[in-house]
Order: sequence, then structure tokens, then C-alpha cells
Amino acid sequence: MIPKLVTFDCAGTMVAVPKGWSMGWFAAEAAKSAGVNLPAGAAEAYQSLYNARLREFVAVNMSRNAELQVEFWRKLATDWFSQLDLPTEFLDPMLAEADVLGFGPDSILFKMFDDVIPCLDKLDSMGIPAAVISNWDYSLPRVLRIFGIEHRFITITASLVEGVEKPDRRLFDLTLARAGFNAAETVHVGDDWVDDVDGAQGAGLKPIFLDRSRTQSDSKSICTLADLTEAFDWID
Repeated sequence: MIPKLVTFDCAGTMVAVPKGWSMGWFAAEAAKSAGVNLPAGAAEAYQSLYNARLREFVAVNMSRNAELQVEFWRKLATDWFSQLDLPTEFLDPMLAEADVLGFGPDSILFKMFDDVIPCLDKLDSMGIPAAVISNWDYSLPRVLRIFGIEHRFITITASLVEGVEKPDRRLFDLTLARAGFNAAETVHVGDDWVDDVDGAQGAGLKPIFLDRSRTQSDSKSICTLADLTEAFDWID
């Protein structure tokens, strides 16, 4: 089967993220980079504050309001500084460092896999457009922009912005509607069996499971995106 559209998951499929990372860890790294001397338990304190505001964060995502998104993180950091009695003059430098460490060219959070661009180039040569469907927050387009690939997708769907997560078929349906393709003519690629394989199948897409822990691709899964187009032949 040669698909008319290929949709990709992001984390673990196109972009690597550190194992076991947390918002608290990242905030602590940004604060230390800004010169803040943090007390013991600072990362855990930030994580607790963030966890308590998850519902608010979802609402901020769904608002699609950039000012509210910026304000959410500023208020969170402000309350963290207040709770730990940290010097307020370090607040703005900490937020600036967080922006660089998260979305700068040397991001400590995101690294693109080497096989992504060659895979997208191959799809382009075959005339097959691509899209993204990921359980992610509003920063998804910006993350793809770090690596210069945001423009290579006809639509980018982030779960927190839409208020529904994979494997719920509504996220797939929404993406297909925006892209203008049918499920039966679409292949979805991802590294999570439930979210990407079961989810895609439930929405009528043809799934291809990416298992980067393997050393060889076969009809059950691929170990690299370099084998994606070959895997089209394995799909009914």
C-alpha cells in the first residue's frame, strides 16, 4: 500500500526526550543556569506546584492564547520563588534560561533523531505529504521549528490544545479532517503500541510501529524511519 498521507507521532518517534525528565527537574536546571542557589527539594517543590495546576494548564492550552501561556509559567515560577524564598531578581533570568534550554539550538529537552529528515525527504520524493499527531502541549510546533521541520507538515495536532489524547480516535479524526484525507489512505507511525497502533487502528488508519530498541525491521515493526517506505509493502 502506498499511502496518500503519513502521520507521525513526535516524542520517541521524531524527537528524543530525556528519560525520567520532569518539569521540576527542568525548572531547577534553568534556575541553576541563571545563577540561583537552590535549596534541597527545589525541583520537587516546583513539580508539586505544577501538578496542582494541571487543570489550569490544560485550559491555557485550549485557549490558544500565547499571552496566557506565558503568564502561566511566570506565575508558576513566581510562586515557586516565593515558596522557597529565592531572590526575585533571578526570576526573569531564570525564565529566559528556561526558554533557551528548552527551545534553543542546544536544547537539553529535545533532540531530533537522525533518520527524520531523510525520511521526510523520501516521502517528498514520492509526493506523499506528512502530518503530526502527538500527545503534547501547545509547544509542539515550536519544538518542530527548532529543527527546521515545522513547515514540512500540512497540519500539526497537539493533544492538550485539542482537549483529547491518543488513543482516542477523535485526535486522528480531527487531523484527517484538517488535512483533507481519508483514514483508509493514511499511514500513522509511532513508538507507543496503545497510543499509536491501537489508536490508529481504532480510527481506521494503517499503523506502523516504530521500535528503536530493535536492530532490524520486519513486518511487525520498523527499527528506524529509514525503513518506513519499505514497510509500505507490508501493509494490506
